[in-house]
Amino acid sequence: MAKKKEKEVKQQPVQGEAESQPQKKTASKSKAVSNAEEEPKESAKKSEKQASGKEQTTVDAPKKEESQGEKQHREPQMVTVNGAKVSHAHAFQSNKNPEDWFFTAKIDGKELHPQKMTPEDVAAYSKKELSVEQLMQNYYPTKLMKQIPAEEYKAATTLSDGRVIDKMNVYKESNEQSQNFGKWMLYAQVGEQKMSTTLPNHDLNAYFDRVTTPSQLVEKNLGQRLHLASHYEQFKLPEGAEIKDIRVSKDADNKWRISADMGDRGVTAKKELSFDDGYSLFHSKTATRQQLAAKYLTPEINEKMGVKVEVSQGLKI
Repeated sequence: MAKKKEKEVKQQPVQGEAESQPQKKTASKSKAVSNAEEEPKESAKKSEKQASGKEQTTVDAPKKEESQGEKQHREPQMVTVNGAKVSHAHAFQSNKNPEDWFFTAKIDGKELHPQKMTPEDVAAYSKKELSVEQLMQNYYPTKLMKQIPAEEYKAATTLSDGRVIDKMNVYKESNEQSQNFGKWMLYAQVGEQKMSTTLPNHDLNAYFDRVTTPSQLVEKNLGQRLHLASHYEQFKLPEGAEIKDIRVSKDADNKWRISADMGDRGVTAKKELSFDDGYSLFHSKTATRQQLAAKYLTPEINEKMGVKVEVSQGLKI
């Protein structure tokens, strides 16, 4: 019995220590609080300075980010009628030929193919006399034109004479044996007629930018092959031209030729008519003698009239 009592006595202090430990912790906390309350004012000032310093650094950081963002973001120089954003529009000098200058820009972040500038535009650009919109109009006109809605584009397949385009396609000639190898071509099928021709750059851009319709594209580039009256409406004799007679005759070689009698100024040389123009004159009746004379004889008519015509030199791109 005495031994058991001793064991119980020994265990009691252990339980007491275990219970008193939380009290010590609370006491130490209270001491820490009291010590903190009794800290001198200088330490409080230091902590305030440190806190204010941290606040300043956190405020300054966003300013740096904002400034970096402002450098990266660039407002568009202009916005097209279709909502496309034009940026980075500028002219630059050729490395190979210092006399050549090129104009380029980006539309919605995509860089456009540089275009060679005319000497007049280079001079105006150096004097800051041309705006971005004017330069875009000169070198990328189809980018500024209103796009045709998709449904309207698909429906525009009727020609001016009522015929319908059954099929139209724009492709790049891949046949190495063809004289048009590597060139962009327009193919069209109207009824039983199947035909193709090379596309000029302006019409090619108009097609890809969807600012022209299939009927407009076919009429403009294949109107002669289709013997359309709309093709010949563009040809007019020079103003003031005194033409007494327009002759269309078949020569000994069985080819049709056209010439014009200008009275005292003489008779022009004969020019051979193409098969399609002859067909339009004699069979479909969609071309007149005056229109064909304007198409084939205008340079010589102007020469006999003493009219000087400036010949524009093509730009090499």
